[in-house]
Amino acid sequence: MQKKISYRKDIDGLRALAVLGVIFYHSEILIDKIFIFSGGFLGVDIFFVISGYLITSIILKENKIKKFSFINFYIRRIRRLLPVLLIVLLASLIFSYFLLLPFEFKSYLDSIISSIFFYSNFYFHFSGQAYGQAILTTKPLLHTWSLAIEEQFYLLYPIFLILSIYLFKKKLQFLFIFIIFFSISFASYISDNHSSFNFYMLVTRSWELMCGALLALNHQEKKNKKNNNTLSFIGFFLIIFSFLYFNDPNQHPSYFTLIPVIGCCLVISNRDINSPINKLLSHRIFVNIGLISYSLYLWHHPILSFGKISGVTDNSLFFKILLIILSFFLSFVTYFMIEKKLRNKNFISFKKLSIILISTILFLIFLTFYLPINQKLRYPKILADIKNQTWFTTRQFIKPCFQRKYIFCSFGRNEKEETVFLVGDSIMASMQDELKHNLENRNKNFIIMTNAGCDFLMLNQKFKQNQFCNLKIQKQREIKIKKYKNSTIVIHLNYKNLGKNNAKLNSFINNINKYLELNYKIVLIYPIPQFSSNVSDSLSELYNRDRVKFFDNILKKENYVNVNYEKFMDDVKTIHNSFDKIVHKNLYRVFPQPIFCNNLIKDKCLGNSSEDIYFIDKSHLSRKGSNMINASLIKVIDQIYSKN
Repeated sequence: MQKKISYRKDIDGLRALAVLGVIFYHSEILIDKIFIFSGGFLGVDIFFVISGYLITSIILKENKIKKFSFINFYIRRIRRLLPVLLIVLLASLIFSYFLLLPFEFKSYLDSIISSIFFYSNFYFHFSGQAYGQAILTTKPLLHTWSLAIEEQFYLLYPIFLILSIYLFKKKLQFLFIFIIFFSISFASYISDNHSSFNFYMLVTRSWELMCGALLALNHQEKKNKKNNNTLSFIGFFLIIFSFLYFNDPNQHPSYFTLIPVIGCCLVISNRDINSPINKLLSHRIFVNIGLISYSLYLWHHPILSFGKISGVTDNSLFFKILLIILSFFLSFVTYFMIEKKLRNKNFISFKKLSIILISTILFLIFLTFYLPINQKLRYPKILADIKNQTWFTTRQFIKPCFQRKYIFCSFGRNEKEETVFLVGDSIMASMQDELKHNLENRNKNFIIMTNAGCDFLMLNQKFKQNQFCNLKIQKQREIKIKKYKNSTIVIHLNYKNLGKNNAKLNSFINNINKYLELNYKIVLIYPIPQFSSNVSDSLSELYNRDRVKFFDNILKKENYVNVNYEKFMDDVKTIHNSFDKIVHKNLYRVFPQPIFCNNLIKDKCLGNSSEDIYFIDKSHLSRKGSNMINASLIKVIDQIYSKN
């Protein structure tokens, strides 16, 4: 018989506080243009502390009376977590089929699989989806990253804890402290340069879970420890302060995250049921919200996400509140009808439940193969590639080739073979997938060095830098290139980032001359047009405004996203003149303006046609646009190697 730990209403109250913080954060509720719960995402960190505390308490208590069973532990986790998750996945699948565009829908289906098998933290990290990029994106299941971390913890931690009890015995507390110290130090160390990995991974989140575990260990060893109401007050204040003060998920977890985590630990450590904070959190409103917090966490994000995608909640506090109420309603239904009942083995045996769960999972997997083709047929051809961030599709060893800092993607096997380097920012990265295929067909080595906002600059110049573009990265680029003598370097300068910075332009040109003198071939891509409006968003708005007449509207050339040709040429005049002055036998040029300008519409550079989208936003090429510019680029590369 399972030995239960003492039920604490205040912990359910803490759960309520955590989930409310997350909901307010995702709702983006403003008061006088101030985002009041800008740090509400830290509610997840509180969940981690609570999970570490409760799971450790259960295992320690059951192990003490020799009743702990790995099988029973995992069965309880499955009964609690999986049924509601599958229901939310099925429900959100229906809405995503009708609301998401083809590329977004395919990405959503991939996230379903990652959610089912609890690796969505890896999926979102390796797909380049930073949590702080947009609070509600076209990723309705983005919030499942935290469930993946908890499930990975549940899978590994019981084995670790039972082994540690027998191996370390009285030194268990020191082991926990060591793990906490190592994990938070590592998280803080990598938070600036590897913010996505830091945010999504168990190794950098484990200290939060272990803080709860350490608290549970201390409670077991010191059952009659005197409570401190003052510390409980301070803990509650630290949590609320964190929700109101912090605003950047990319800064967490780090030493900053100690504030809400310590706050949570101080509240949990006070077990006096008569303390003011305990009474507040034990109020039935907080307790009831805490009881449904798992269902509420699952439901709220896709509901609010679909509200934003459909435009229903745009500048409408009323509809946001309405969707939050809907989230609460569905959460109460799934808690009482599904979650609570299925935890009871007398209601349904685990064997029968397993059959239902496995059947549902297989059905969802089948749909991920069947639905994309069917859903794509509902949309005009031009929308098929919309919002497809092609710079994340080229991969090596699972991870995208974009944003590599040290270990650059390298395709081809022999350093002595003819090698092409693609060097530049995200605009260059948007053409790398097509170039890779072209070079593979020609048996050429291809090495990708693309980082956000990172043009090819001299190492001794100090311009504005970011975590993806600094002098260390430039040095790594140079070291790699010098291993491949007489290779070809494809480069481009983003004129929007240049402004009136002639020093940066001069540095860029000096760098070209430097490598030309070293006998490298340089393919210089002249400035690519950029637009004042997002091409994908413009087409989406046109489609959503009148889906019936969309085809007729897109045939009208006045609806093409464009920039005036003369304005574009005036913006890039200085760059063109500077590039034109470079004369060398190893310098080759590619001109994008004839590709995108003065074709379908005179004196206009276009972001799309009636059938194809050339740019997916203001500056990045779509797959079609990449194909168009690569057609010219590969001709130049063929010309280079035909001379050898």
